[in-house]
Amino acid sequence: ETKEDAKVRAIALAKAERQLADLKTNTPRLLEGLKLAHDRAKEALDYFTSTGKALQEEEAIESLKRSQRSLSYQEEELKQLLKMYKEDGITEETEEIILKRQRASVKSAEFSVKKAELTSKWALEKTIPRQAVDLKRTYADALLAYETGIVNLPRALEEETLAFTKTQRSHTKLDQDQRELIDDGKLMNLKAPTDGTIYHGKIDENSWSIEGTSKYLFKSGSVPANTVFMSFIPTTSTLTLQGAISQKEVLKLPREAKGTASVEGLEESNFPVTLTQIDGAPNTSGQYGLGLSVELPKDSSIVTGMKGKVRLVTYRKENAISIPPNAIVRDSEKTTVKLKMADGKHETREVKTGRSVNGNIEILEGLEADQVIFIPGDTDPLSKDSVE
Repeated sequence: ETKEDAKVRAIALAKAERQLADLKTNTPRLLEGLKLAHDRAKEALDYFTSTGKALQEEEAIESLKRSQRSLSYQEEELKQLLKMYKEDGITEETEEIILKRQRASVKSAEFSVKKAELTSKWALEKTIPRQAVDLKRTYADALLAYETGIVNLPRALEEETLAFTKTQRSHTKLDQDQRELIDDGKLMNLKAPTDGTIYHGKIDENSWSIEGTSKYLFKSGSVPANTVFMSFIPTTSTLTLQGAISQKEVLKLPREAKGTASVEGLEESNFPVTLTQIDGAPNTSGQYGLGLSVELPKDSSIVTGMKGKVRLVTYRKENAISIPPNAIVRDSEKTTVKLKMADGKHETREVKTGRSVNGNIEILEGLEADQVIFIPGDTDPLSKDSVE
C-alpha cells in the first residue's frame, strides 16, 4: 500500500464515520416521521369514517337542494312580475328590462340545478367512495411503513455500526502494517560487511539460477516471499568448483579424486583440482552434486559464475595390463584367455579381470607383459599393452 492509498483510505474512513453519525441522528427522526404520518393517516380515516363521509354526502345533497330552491325562487319572482305587469296592461321599457333580467336569472338557476345534480351525483357515487378508498390505503401504507421502520431502521443502524467497526479495525491493521513496513524499509538499507559482488538470482552449491527474476526485479516490483533474489560474494571468498554428475559416474569416482580444470577462453591453462565433497543422495534430476577445490594464481581473472570443464582421474595403475574384451572367455565358473606358447601350441589361462578403461579390460592376475593372446575369430595374435 502506498502513502497515497493510505490517504484515500483515511478519507473513506472519515466519510464512513460521518455517515454513521448522521444515521444515528436521523434514525430517531425517521421513526418519528413515520409515526407522525401513521397517526395523521389514522386520524384522517377515523374522522372521515365517523364524520367526514356523512357530512360530504349531506353537503352534496344540500347543494342540489339549494340550487333547486334558488330556481324555484327565480321562477316564482318571474311569475309575479309577469302577473303584475299584465294587470297594468302596458309594458314599459323599464319593465321589459326587468323581465328580461329575471328570465336570464331563471335560466342561470336552471343551469345551476343541472350542474348541482351532476355534481351531487358524482360526489355521492365517485368522489366520496374514492376518498374512502384512498384514506384506507394511505393509512395501510403508513402503518406498513411505520411497522417496517420500527424493525428495519434499528437494524440498518446496527448493520452500519458493525460495518464501520469492521472498517475501522481493518484501517487500524493496515496502519500498523504500514508502520511495520516503513520500519522494515529502514532495515532494507543493506550494507555489505565487506567488499564483494552482487549477483542477481540464487547461487547454491552447484548452480546459479536467475530464472523468474525478470518477473519482479524491476522498479516497483514485488518480490515473492521466501525468494532469493540476490547473492553476495565477498572478494575474500575462496573460489571453488561446483557441479553435478550422474549415478554411473559417481559410482566410479573415488574420494579425494584429483584432476585438472580448464576455463573457456583460457584453454591453454589447466588448473589443479581436488574433489572435496560428493552428495550422499541424488537430486530430483538424478544428479549428484559435488564440490572441488581449485588452485588458481593470485592474479587470476576467473570470477564467480564462470564455467569450466573438469577432468578427474578415476583410476590409475602404472604398467597395467589390458586386453580387448573379445579376447576374454567367461563362463559360470571362471574367466580365461588363450595364449600362444613358445612351442607354438595354445594354452588356456585363467585370469582375474579388473576395470574397463578406454575399451580394454584390465588383467589383474594370470598374464604377464609380452605374452601373446589369441582373439576368437581372428588369426592374427595381439600383444598385450599396458594402460592407465
